[in-house]
Amino acid sequence: MITKHIIRTMCAAFAAMIAAAMTAVPAAAVDKAGDVVSVRGKAVIERKTGKVDARVAAALMESDNIMTRDKSRVKMLFRDDSILTLGANSKLIIRKYLYSPESKRAESIYELADGRLRSVVGSPGFKVTTPTAFAAARGTIFTVAYNMETGTTEITVLEGSAEVRNINNEVAGTQVVAAGQSTTVTGNKPPTPPKPANLKDAAGDDDTSGPSALGVQGGPELDIFSELHDLAENNDRLNKPFEQQPVNASTNVYMNVQFR
Repeated sequence: MITKHIIRTMCAAFAAMIAAAMTAVPAAAVDKAGDVVSVRGKAVIERKTGKVDARVAAALMESDNIMTRDKSRVKMLFRDDSILTLGANSKLIIRKYLYSPESKRAESIYELADGRLRSVVGSPGFKVTTPTAFAAARGTIFTVAYNMETGTTEITVLEGSAEVRNINNEVAGTQVVAAGQSTTVTGNKPPTPPKPANLKDAAGDDDTSGPSALGVQGGPELDIFSELHDLAENNDRLNKPFEQQPVNASTNVYMNVQFR
């Protein structure tokens, strides 16, 4: 309980810092869905205006396609405080993103077209789809993996629960997957009954494509600290204090002093 309280307190603090960064951007960027907060390896953002490299502080918009290359990973923070981590050789599409600043809630739909995705859900109305599955989160930390070759989706819940069904509404059958459980959805079949998730056997071959890269093996508490580390590490680039502060404003200076 103490660990969870510390985690939630730290999440709130960092969310406040990032929120300040988002409100400081020009008016033309108010419709953005979120920002890229961490990139390892190579990732690109594809939209109607063209394709650009995914870099820290890059804005994300509705309808954007985010794609990662081999041994790569990209982490994204959305306006409702949801954190999405896209594994290697993956493609994510922001299908829908409607955000209410008053309630700080969003109605969002993300499509994982290929690869792996880890989600830390920031508000209700969070949904993830694949070509075979539909998952609605309930205050959840969960991973989704889709294999294009087999047409199989695997959903593993780390915290909270998720309601899972086939993407085809005509396929009957819904499963509620609880923490520590997983289900699979293949073709036009309903999701399999939830079973205990075997996280070690599900680990990938490298540190950016398997569940270990998305925080599965370390557990939700440990990986949240990793999320916070990335947010803190890149907060200066998101805030851009020297570009945005007026001439007469004071600037906080932080010093890292080590005694040996």
